[in-house]
Amino acid sequence: MRLTRLRIPLLALALIAVGAPAGFATDANPEYNGKKLSEWEDMLRMEQNARLRRVALVSMGQIASDNALDSALVRKIMVAVGRALKMDNTASVRRQAAEVVNAMAVKLLDDTKNSDTASVILDLSENLRVEKDTEVRREVAVALGRFGDKSKGAATTLADVLTDKDPATRAAAADALGRIGVGARAAADALILLLKDADKGVRAAAIFALGRIDPEEPAKVSTALVPLVKSEPDVELRRAVVVSLGILGDRSPATVLGTAVGLQDADVDVRRQAAIALAKFTGGGKLVEKELKKAFEDDKDKQVRGAALRALCEGFGSDAKLLIPTIVARLKVEPEFDVRIAIIEELSALGADGKDALPALREAQKDPQTKIREAAAGAIKRIMSPKPKT
Repeated sequence: MRLTRLRIPLLALALIAVGAPAGFATDANPEYNGKKLSEWEDMLRMEQNARLRRVALVSMGQIASDNALDSALVRKIMVAVGRALKMDNTASVRRQAAEVVNAMAVKLLDDTKNSDTASVILDLSENLRVEKDTEVRREVAVALGRFGDKSKGAATTLADVLTDKDPATRAAAADALGRIGVGARAAADALILLLKDADKGVRAAAIFALGRIDPEEPAKVSTALVPLVKSEPDVELRRAVVVSLGILGDRSPATVLGTAVGLQDADVDVRRQAAIALAKFTGGGKLVEKELKKAFEDDKDKQVRGAALRALCEGFGSDAKLLIPTIVARLKVEPEFDVRIAIIEELSALGADGKDALPALREAQKDPQTKIREAAAGAIKRIMSPKPKT
């Protein structure tokens, strides 16, 4: 296994890029939990008891984390950790080493300016390919996901891990593919198969990934996702499904209609996300006009009502003026300040096409809320004196 041998330069480069402040100095042999680093290194190298070697790894990882600006020290620690990851004959120790490498990578990625990670990704991918222990593979998959689209070269190997016997490892691989994004689009078919996985975490990761890999055939993916808006028993996953449908590029009638099913969900968050997703389907609002109007007028949640309004107006596009009767009728009875403001803003956005809304806006100028009156005045001004179209 070559994971850490190439990981180490990345960590060192990250630290060099960050740099230590002037006058910064660290102990060359720092202590953690009553032992010096050198003692932990000796334990990792020579201790026969695997449990104690794992303790040494945890302690060394903590020392590296506590001294993250000392590149030489971190490099020294990661060399030892990498040796354990590559050579230790006990799976539990290799797993612990992988966790330390992963934790350090996550901690330092936000600070590094280094972008030359190709060799690191290649090494991680090779590690993922040859490692026999599923939990070590899981940790490496998570690490690859931390690099986002830079890990696109590992997408094929990650796709192979989607059939791992361990659900958590399958989920980690799927999640990593989603974080890679478009570079993992070839994994779409393999991810679709996971939508029927017995494990919730695996299904969740597959749903997440399918909405973010920008598949070459988005309609194929949406066809697999749409039935889940209604049939998926877990509310969190139904919510994730409508989010992914909103992100996908497919705007076919079947996708629009299927997403609109979420407007009737018993869970308010699913309804909110369905309305938000539908607002992204430019031109699709007319197709589900009835469902969106019902959500705008009747839903008990103000955020659903507001999102449904936005979806209606976006969906009607240049024909949004046809919605004026519906919108002004709601303005008269809407109890929530936020939604009334949203209604006025949508009417204002109509410009000259909003003239039929002027009586309702003038009435809104009598509202007890100052902000409502101000918004109505602004909308009237914009409708009466629209800016010329450029």
